[in-house]
Amino acid sequence: MADALQELLDLPRDVKEEKGLLHTPSEIRGQAKLWGSTHAVVEKRLEGVRSFLGRFLEHERRTVVLTGAGTSEFVGHCIEGRLRKGLGAPVNVVSSTKIATNPEDVFIEGYHTLLVSFARSGDSPESVGAVEIADQTSGTVSHLVVTCNAEGALNRWAERRAASGEGAARSGSAASRVFSLCLDERTDDKGLAMTASFTNMVVAGILLSHAFGFGGCGDAVRRAIEAGKNLLARAPDTLRTVCDAGFDRAVFLGDGALCGTAVESHLKLQELTAGKVMCAWDSFPGLRHGPEAVIDGRTLVVAYLSEDPYRRRYEEDLLAELREKGLGKALLVCGGWVDGRTKALADAVVDWDPEGTLKVGDDYSPPVAVITGQLLGLFKSISLGLKPDAPSEGGIIHRVVKGVKVYDPAHFRKTGKFKVIAER
Repeated sequence: MADALQELLDLPRDVKEEKGLLHTPSEIRGQAKLWGSTHAVVEKRLEGVRSFLGRFLEHERRTVVLTGAGTSEFVGHCIEGRLRKGLGAPVNVVSSTKIATNPEDVFIEGYHTLLVSFARSGDSPESVGAVEIADQTSGTVSHLVVTCNAEGALNRWAERRAASGEGAARSGSAASRVFSLCLDERTDDKGLAMTASFTNMVVAGILLSHAFGFGGCGDAVRRAIEAGKNLLARAPDTLRTVCDAGFDRAVFLGDGALCGTAVESHLKLQELTAGKVMCAWDSFPGLRHGPEAVIDGRTLVVAYLSEDPYRRRYEEDLLAELREKGLGKALLVCGGWVDGRTKALADAVVDWDPEGTLKVGDDYSPPVAVITGQLLGLFKSISLGLKPDAPSEGGIIHRVVKGVKVYDPAHFRKTGKFKVIAER
């Protein structure tokens, strides 16, 4: 018997188009299979990646900034810890929107910054605006671009910059300071909400953290793919039932890399329901320090569980507290190898590793876990009578932002006049 997601995929094409289901369900269903393709893309470019990162790591005073707008920014929250460990350098996540307005708060004089730009289309004005503005700062900046669209403005910018220094011998040439990694074109989602684009950019970021020790990455990706397939096979009916139960708020919880999953999930549910479900996110311990106040009788609490027993103890303590206080309409837990004690605290469970054999690991779990948030957004959008491919009935939000101008800060400081460097 078909599950709730397969039922959507089996609809006739004309019905999918009418209901706004042509892209989003298939992009959710197919994303785990593409993680292997992303591994192949990075592996094929590995020599270039190592050379590029090696030059950056030669600098004694170095820092890494992960950037993007919206979901693309949240890629950074899922991988910053893994990159920090893999590169042995300070790593921070800063939105491209902040770089556009406050570049002086981001780039440090005397430091060499690696700006890693994530983008689905690469056509948002902030995507190109951020890299242009970064090059105006007093510090030296190298650029690593990860995108899903070879024809996007950001990827074209990177290719032009690299080509302009082609053949130059000096280490400071444009070619040595710009590297573009374009993923499989199938990762370029056509629906409004980023699903496959997000998880494949997260996988790419994880793989980049292993650039100098790539040997075991194939097995790690294989286990993640298996976990993703397990979740997609087990979760749809459970999550559709949760969405039909009726809630108009949701709070997503996660620790470490899974906190990034919580951040992305809160946006996914909120945008796919056109703001009819308002969402928040936090770490498990952080919820107690004020945000717990938003949980009322119509709030869904989604807990992304760590596989690490030390962290999971904190998580179980918080879940037990929520139960004791009677907070929330429903408590949904999601993770690998969810034990009986945790299940007893939950109203619904999504377990992608019930036998405890895959052991995906917390740093590698975000692409798997976030599928829960994506499915919640899909099914809740449908239950509210919206069209998931384009849920914003008033056209408030779009697949690529519109009506945005990014201004040249250096030109303004010098002349007092505004000069547009990117717009859409």
